[in-house]
Amino acid sequence: MGLIGNYYLNGATLASSTYLYTDAALTTPAPQGFYSEGGLYREVIDATGQLGPLNSCQSCASSCPVSITNDMPGPGLYSLEVDLGTTTGAVIITFTPRTTPHGILSTFQGTTYNALSSPVDGYHAAPNPARATYLGDGSDACSLGLVAGSPYSGVIDYDWISTAFSATGLQSNVFVAPSDASFTSLGIPGDCIMVVPKTANVTSNLLVQIPSPASCTNTANISVNCPIKLTGFDGTLFGSGCGKQFDDTYYNAPVTGSLGSPGIHDWIFTDPNGEFVLADGDYIFDVGGANGTPHTVANGVVTVVGTPCP
Repeated sequence: MGLIGNYYLNGATLASSTYLYTDAALTTPAPQGFYSEGGLYREVIDATGQLGPLNSCQSCASSCPVSITNDMPGPGLYSLEVDLGTTTGAVIITFTPRTTPHGILSTFQGTTYNALSSPVDGYHAAPNPARATYLGDGSDACSLGLVAGSPYSGVIDYDWISTAFSATGLQSNVFVAPSDASFTSLGIPGDCIMVVPKTANVTSNLLVQIPSPASCTNTANISVNCPIKLTGFDGTLFGSGCGKQFDDTYYNAPVTGSLGSPGIHDWIFTDPNGEFVLADGDYIFDVGGANGTPHTVANGVVTVVGTPCP
């Protein structure tokens, strides 16, 4: 959501001022963009540093669902804050980065999330959960040079406000570690799914940050849905093979399947809020036939769908 910096007002507070500057002598106008102080924000609207109307920062958060298409071309650090309301459930984020590298990191109630599943090649995540996971086509020139070009200095910060990303007037330095890059070797990764659990009936905002620091021109899509309860289905550990009784209930967040009917690369959880992924292993899910179908799960994602049990 931008970086803290030193700026100078021609009044006592942001609310009472009319111009904003970058120097104490009030000779250099601040760049156009949005600036906040004490829960309020105003836009520098022209090259003179003139300030626009005063707004409450509560309006920076958009109510779910939010859908953004053909945006975030880079270079930039794009921030999206979403009010998820009071409903509990799984928050499904669909992120489509196309060919050029875009990262993604979500933060909710102090916890960060960076794992996604692609319909093309499944699980993607930077090993450090506090760092963005970069997705894209591994053969693209920008992807090949992303880590080599790091660190990226002076990346412009953009905040989503109502219907568009707006420059905040601030900049960030973006470092991309080699392990942050999780590209698809077979082309674009498609509509990748991230799941963020919301387990309390309180109003909370979700922050999604999308760094696109390289000088690339391709855009990306993102949508953030309101929390929903995932649909359950019966299953059990594979054990000795087909024919076992289904004694557990699991829940899927669809990637290639549908709610209650998991497909390859779907997320599998043990709870309807998407908080706890199913442990690695082989399972029989009660789908695809009267006696179920074997599925292999790794990192909470279906990696193999077997032949339906006879």
